[in-house]
Amino acid sequence: MQPLWLIIDGYNLLHQAEECTGLMDTDLMSARQRLVRLVEQTAHRMAPQTTIVFDGCESGTDDALTMKHLEVYFAPSHLSADSIIERLVSRYTQPERILVVTSDRAEHDTVSGAGAQVMSAQEFLAQCRQDARKTRSTSLRPGEKPKLGDLFPDNLPRPPD
Repeated sequence: MQPLWLIIDGYNLLHQAEECTGLMDTDLMSARQRLVRLVEQTAHRMAPQTTIVFDGCESGTDDALTMKHLEVYFAPSHLSADSIIERLVSRYTQPERILVVTSDRAEHDTVSGAGAQVMSAQEFLAQCRQDARKTRSTSLRPGEKPKLGDLFPDNLPRPPD
């Protein structure tokens, strides 16, 4: 069943994304931006609405990263991203229409027990990379050869639509 809502455990995915981990120690905001850029196409293909939930001191949404179909949310300091994800799943009228992306075993067990579908961070990132390769290869004109830059993701954040 196609999910209506994709919920991503933000830092769990960020720690798995080789494209972003190098930035985490020096520029966390850029690492999160790169993660959003990496997942946005696949997330939109998989579900009409996506929420990425991060732990953090900041709370609420990040308007700089939020787009029409993708929302970035920070758990308030007294709650974890996991607890926010669990609440979102348990309060949704159709939890079976939610797909949660996490490799956290306890989180997996909790949200699947509540009825949500679960995909590992590694499996989701593999889908993102596959979608990015397809996009790059289909964006070439007939007879045009790929350039070196076509093989690497653009690391500039994409402005909201």
